[in-house]
Amino acid sequence: MDEIICVCQVSNSMQANLIKAHLESEGIPCYLKSDDAGGAMPQLTYTNGIEIMVKENDRNEAMSIIEGHL
Repeated sequence: MDEIICVCQVSNSMQANLIKAHLESEGIPCYLKSDDAGGAMPQLTYTNGIEIMVKENDRNEAMSIIEGHL
């Protein structure tokens, strides 16, 4: 089983969703990980960020795509 790792961390959901869309359009499955206390404390997203998570074997390709779009 592939390990899931964080390849990028951003501070807002718009940027996180754009990166996610770029990765998925290139065939790299990913998901966003953040903690905002179930929506009760949205400010946690700004301090803790939103992590873009991919399989470890997709790391290099994902990093290349992300670097091209940031």
